[in-house]
Amino acid sequence: MEDINKKLYPLEFLENKEETPWGNVSYHIADLGVVDSMIASGWFGGNTLSELMGTYLERVVGDDVFEYYGLQFPLLVKVMTTTGWQPLQVNVPDQAAEERYDSFGKKALWFIRKTDPNAVLLLGLDRDMDAAEFYDRCQDGTVKGMLRAIHPSVDDTFLIEPGTVYAAGPGLEILEIGECSELALNLETDLEEAFDLIDFHRYVPSGSAMNCDEFKVTELRLDNPLHIFSEQPGSFAIYHCLSGEAIIQAPNDSSGFDSYDLKAGKTMLVPSEVNDFILFPAREGTVVLEALVERRSVRDSYTDGAPAEDAPDPHVRNWN
Repeated sequence: MEDINKKLYPLEFLENKEETPWGNVSYHIADLGVVDSMIASGWFGGNTLSELMGTYLERVVGDDVFEYYGLQFPLLVKVMTTTGWQPLQVNVPDQAAEERYDSFGKKALWFIRKTDPNAVLLLGLDRDMDAAEFYDRCQDGTVKGMLRAIHPSVDDTFLIEPGTVYAAGPGLEILEIGECSELALNLETDLEEAFDLIDFHRYVPSGSAMNCDEFKVTELRLDNPLHIFSEQPGSFAIYHCLSGEAIIQAPNDSSGFDSYDLKAGKTMLVPSEVNDFILFPAREGTVVLEALVERRSVRDSYTDGAPAEDAPDPHVRNWN
């Protein structure tokens, strides 16, 4: 990456696969230190995501995202395949993650890609419970019976909020898009550490599982080419192809265009600098997920920690 002026382009990364006691995980995009996604091809092929961020900074993620998140890439994309039960766990919220672990918190969207007929997802409590009862049920092994059991269908989405106790059972393939963190505490081994973070109220699904303050996910059915542009670079975009096949056509250094294949099950990062490109359906029935990090206000010490007032966001994305 010697040429700092080299134009960025849509990037696919080599998948990083890991085995777990409950199945396996394939990281598509991750900047976690121990997992640092490597660019698959092109000028930047062989370099990692953290190296790209360290050199190209806001050109990768956009000015506002860089100002808020700094050098760490803010989103993670992975696919989990469960062959056994995950342990019960709870995600850590941003504030506790920063104070205790100097890390991002973890909020994540789960998109069900495949499911066996009898597969079960446990998500949140099925009734309000006091802390003492929850602790006792963890100790005697009956706490799973107090959780909301869901038999998910393909294409179901679930927003896993910090504080919500959850676990996936065998027979599921789950696409996770979320904050770039693996800070989930295992209730079998870290109960004391996690206890004050648990939400003991009855679980109520959020109104929109695809959107939250940290990121926005949109399902795009590509019946026709989709032109995406903005007046100036704003956020990066991540695309994951659920079905069919897409082609991303983006400008190159020679005043022409290059095409990048996005096959089913694959993920691609379009850097902020690439602010004018076209998504083409290469097959009938092509569906992709688009993940964005929209503008967030930097907390201002002069306003008692409240987000500072700011001008309207000029980074408007348009589709046609």
